[in-house]
Amino acid sequence: MMKESCFGPVCFIPGENKGKYPYCHSVYIEGEGILIDPASDRDRLSRLKEQSGVRQVWLSHWHEDHIMHMDLFDDIPFRISGEDAPQLSDLEIFMDAYGFTDKTIRQYWVPLLIDQFHFKPRKPDRLFTDGERVRLNSVTVEVIHTPGH
Repeated sequence: MMKESCFGPVCFIPGENKGKYPYCHSVYIEGEGILIDPASDRDRLSRLKEQSGVRQVWLSHWHEDHIMHMDLFDDIPFRISGEDAPQLSDLEIFMDAYGFTDKTIRQYWVPLLIDQFHFKPRKPDRLFTDGERVRLNSVTVEVIHTPGH
């Protein structure tokens, strides 16, 4: 099993199954309360919210393996790029973005996205732009647009 580790205020939270699909790794910026890609370990993320506090969720992109546990943070503001925001606003738009045109495929994915990946339509509170520098108290984050995996 991979270990959680911190590099200054930036903490790596390993995902189940070594972060392989349908999971991913998460990053938490201590002191800032910023959680990036909440799809690592549901229990760990739940404890993180309760114990350390999560004030913002940032998403690297819209794929289901990066949003799996977003439902734990329904009450927390989140950010994502403008290019990735529409896919999270509506389940039909989400599936359209994957190019799922076949009705049978869509019928397969709807319950999977809702039940396993906890998909709920959401709109971001703020958008990232390529090249933006987000200055925090403990670190500065540069946004680099690198869509998808």
